Amino acid sequence: MVERAIALVQTGPEAVEFEEFPLVPVSNGGALIRVEANGLCHTDVDHYRGIDPGAVFPRILGHEIVGVVEDLGVGAVREDVRVGDRVALNPFVPCMQCRACLRGDGHMCLGDGVAPRTFYGKASTRQSPSLWGGYATHVYAVPGSLLYRFPPEVEARVATLWNPLAGAIQWLTMNARPMPGDVVVVLGSGQRGLACVAAARLAKAELIVATGLSRDAHKLDVARQLGADLIVDVERDDIVEVVREATGGAGADIVVDTTPGAIGPLADAIAALRPGGTLVTVGLKNRSADAFPIDQITRKNVTMRGSAGQSHEAYRRAADLISRGEVDLTPMQTHVFGFDRLAHAMKVLVGNDPAERGINVVITPSFSDDSRIRQDV
Repeated sequence: MVERAIALVQTGPEAVEFEEFPLVPVSNGGALIRVEANGLCHTDVDHYRGIDPGAVFPRILGHEIVGVVEDLGVGAVREDVRVGDRVALNPFVPCMQCRACLRGDGHMCLGDGVAPRTFYGKASTRQSPSLWGGYATHVYAVPGSLLYRFPPEVEARVATLWNPLAGAIQWLTMNARPMPGDVVVVLGSGQRGLACVAAARLAKAELIVATGLSRDAHKLDVARQLGADLIVDVERDDIVEVVREATGGAGADIVVDTTPGAIGPLADAIAALRPGGTLVTVGLKNRSADAFPIDQITRKNVTMRGSAGQSHEAYRRAADLISRGEVDLTPMQTHVFGFDRLAHAMKVLVGNDPAERGINVVITPSFSDDSRIRQDV
């Protein structure tokens, strides 16, 4: 086993540099994981840009971590995990003592003042054991961390899809509770929205509607592959009218809004719902919603559910589904980059590179040129 790790350390907004860290003995209840792959998400982009209140530098970004266990401390983090196993690492380290943790909502942990909440990809490298992020050759799973084991035949880059799938399971399956025969509308065609389409298909929805902008045509094509019955370009068609026409005026049972920034989709979602329907809000708007149609929510008996983060149960279900091959999200996995190409990978993810059409992007702890894994996207 190597004695030092290499990490891409963020020293400030849009400032990163490589640094080496000695690998120290694993503490009781912890594990050392050799990172193989890390999913890139918009949270990483925001943190890289400095849109992160309370940020502490230096730090190692990356929280959708998959790797191989190289060492285990006494009192393993999971009884069935062994050295050599491929695992995913839950981004949240709950205190396990506050009310949220005790009811199984570790992703909402606020800490108990003794064991504060920790989140991989945010802690400073000055905080032991330093290796807190996925953009490194190694990461420590500290005591209290939650691991999800994958069979060896599941590739590391495929295993990273456990994270967006867990979001879809939490937001759609667990929070909205779809029934077979429901009409589900997913606003937004990023990787989270596409995962919600797959989750709706798994729940046996009768009609699944996916939306996107005109520039998202390649994403909407993937939405069809993942189970969407109806595709709507919201710059060309009125989503509310499309849903009403498709349902004979009844409206949707569930709408999941994954769109970031825009306020308009909230009003569309409420208008598209049937009386008694459920709205799940996922995409952060970072602004107040002026003239919010609260009376429509009241008159239509709409249930509105905010959803941030994923519970341990959602992560567990997602890992099991991918391990058993019951959900295949690989059609949306478009690029793999070495961590020396992080800035470019982020441009691909957010669509700022017109030559690329990225959806799900994976970062590996390697030095390499950019690489497409699907040449037709």
